[in-house]
Amino acid sequence: MSEIPQKTKNFIFSLGLTAISFLAVIVFYFDVENWGMVALFSLFTIIAETFLVQIPGVGAISVSFAITLAAIILGGPLSAIIVSVCGILFSRPYVEGRGNVHIFNTPIYKTTFNVAQNILYTGLAALAYLLLHSRFYFLGELDPVSITGSIMTFLLVNTLIMTFLIITLSGGKFFYIWSDNFRGTIVNVMAVGLLGVIVALAYDNYGAGAVVLFFVPLMLSRYSFKLYVDMRKNYYDTVKALINAIEAKDPYTSGHANRVGEYSVAIAQEINLSAKQIEIIKNAALLHDIGKIGIDDRILNKQERLSDLELEVIKNHPSIGYDIIKDIGFLKDVMNIVKHHHEKWDGSGYPQGLKGSEIPIETTILTISDAYDAMTTDRPYRKALSSEEAIMELRKHTGTQFNPEIIDKAIETLRKIDNHSIDSIQNTIEGIA
Repeated sequence: MSEIPQKTKNFIFSLGLTAISFLAVIVFYFDVENWGMVALFSLFTIIAETFLVQIPGVGAISVSFAITLAAIILGGPLSAIIVSVCGILFSRPYVEGRGNVHIFNTPIYKTTFNVAQNILYTGLAALAYLLLHSRFYFLGELDPVSITGSIMTFLLVNTLIMTFLIITLSGGKFFYIWSDNFRGTIVNVMAVGLLGVIVALAYDNYGAGAVVLFFVPLMLSRYSFKLYVDMRKNYYDTVKALINAIEAKDPYTSGHANRVGEYSVAIAQEINLSAKQIEIIKNAALLHDIGKIGIDDRILNKQERLSDLELEVIKNHPSIGYDIIKDIGFLKDVMNIVKHHHEKWDGSGYPQGLKGSEIPIETTILTISDAYDAMTTDRPYRKALSSEEAIMELRKHTGTQFNPEIIDKAIETLRKIDNHSIDSIQNTIEGIA
């Protein structure tokens, strides 16, 4: 486990111990009454896990929860745990960059995490179903309260565990990590859960053959979810392609956009902006210099200080950037931030001379981050300032260039961030999930 942080190792070890203890309690109190059903459902979960859907930066998700939920309804906690864990242990999914992965070519800590997680969220979801059904049995054998409670318990436990894992790997605030990575999956998991109810009804009323028939639309739902994930991946691939275009044009911007993005997101989290605002800020930061594509290379790469005329040409890049992305639908919330990231609090900025509250708070955050990184980075005509020297400059120009309402928290945040750690932090969750 040398390739992951010690706190991640400790988390996985603790999770494993918790899962073992929990499983011991389940085995003591519950039995398997229908091994045939468990064997059939285990086969289906293996197939579903083999055809899982990869989510960039998060890991992967499958439609196997539908089968697991059916096992919860029909067989109880122990049966459901066996079905769920079999899917993890015996599947052979294809993972981009790694080929087919299985228990024999997967590090023990990854298997430990995945098995422990499945034991906990499946077992707790099953207990939630039993607890609620004992109170709402009068609504029928498949009462909606118990089913909803079980699905929500699965979602809560699963996403909590994954969020804490990400925090141990790369840090960050809980709510923003959870929202950024898992909020979009809730509706899909609810839909898959409803298919699980259909599977349970089919098996209970018509036997194993009917379950095979319903397994086909279940896998079709997996295809539908994959389309959603692919669309999201294409979104970020488009952003990445635009960033690569900037960096190919101007060597200085290599790494600059990512650092500004890290600074901006951290400041936005510190002042408690919404998850949607943070997502917008992150993408705006990555694309804020896209307009430099339209600037002459001789000006961008000039080794000496720019002349006044050349500075005027450079000042066109925010408007050029706006024109480049204004017709890209999913960047509609980003384009104005890109256009105004050189506006100043006192109205002396460009291109429109916006002043004070006329400048959106997302833009003022980006302005601070952009200036800080520019000052702490070497340029051909000057050496980088130290972090404290740059902070002194930020304070010096507060109220003229920078938003005085957020500058203190922005500076506090920047002081916490080490440039080297920003460059090295990478989300390695894909290797564990």
